[in-house]
Amino acid sequence: MLTAAVIAALAMGQAAPVDRNCRDDRGREICSAEHDAQVEALLGLASIAEESEQGAEVYRARYIDGYGRDMPSVSFERRPGADPVVVVYGREGRRLSGPVLSEVWDRVRSEARFADRVLEPFPTSAPSDGRAPPPQICLHAWVVSLEMANSMPERREVTPIRRRIESACGGALAVRYAFLLAEEAVKSIAPCAIIDAQRQRNHVTILETCLGLEGDRFAAASLWNSRSTGMPRYGLDHKDPGVWRAYLGTNGSPRLDWAGQKVETDRGRNNLVAEFIASKVRETPSLRFTPTHFRGLTARRAELNGTATYGDGEARLIAAYRQTWVWDVNLHEWMLENWTVESFRPMD
Repeated sequence: MLTAAVIAALAMGQAAPVDRNCRDDRGREICSAEHDAQVEALLGLASIAEESEQGAEVYRARYIDGYGRDMPSVSFERRPGADPVVVVYGREGRRLSGPVLSEVWDRVRSEARFADRVLEPFPTSAPSDGRAPPPQICLHAWVVSLEMANSMPERREVTPIRRRIESACGGALAVRYAFLLAEEAVKSIAPCAIIDAQRQRNHVTILETCLGLEGDRFAAASLWNSRSTGMPRYGLDHKDPGVWRAYLGTNGSPRLDWAGQKVETDRGRNNLVAEFIASKVRETPSLRFTPTHFRGLTARRAELNGTATYGDGEARLIAAYRQTWVWDVNLHEWMLENWTVESFRPMD
């Protein structure tokens, strides 16, 4: 049945208003079976209907960030005959998982009781001078999608499936619960808990970063904390060799291979690599280094992979780079050992 608002809109030749919970920042329709299938394929998720039919008790959230980007999904799962676990589903088949303490599982269950409920809008009074209240503007809001299988909202009977999609613009119970799941996931997966939260937007982005850690993830997380940006963390002037020397490590003697041009650090003059990189940045101010993967090789050795980019007129060039770092047990910091930058090519 058409509502009066829809009939009025059609009569005026306008489209019916769209629930803001069903649109992401790119304007995609996200309250549809087609969108669910796309995200499930992207993240390797079984549908919530399949989970319910298999008897699993599942509390999970999907997230779309403020720019319309599908983020990792967090799922607390208890399958027949198995202990509860938390699983983080990422792109390209990447996954994280960890055991769930009994008190955490109890909290996930209890907080889910009202997570799919819709709150009535809080009444607001008009300004005393009779003017209309100022409009509320909300930009780049995250959107969460909750899905629960075989939950017990009333503690009396099992509900096969519960769902709720909610935008952070005016979001309430679903948004709160979705980010609670992400917070508990970070706490439950040890390498993720190491990541510096002060350098992250929220617990979902922590999990996204954690999905990029490989090998000895404790070492990888430690390296991420100290070398997670392409710009040196010790200063703002990245054209200064002194800043790059600090980035490379106090006692470091790194070797650089820049597309076949090799630079060896002279122990008597421990700044040749730093000077070379600083000169490249001065020559090409748009040069940027973006790390993408961190792999712990051992407890005291790790590898960083990333991309270097710069603009050349209307074209933009890109090159892969790889760094090997070693842990200085005396100074308690990472030192660069090798840095290889491949040849630049036009970006696709």
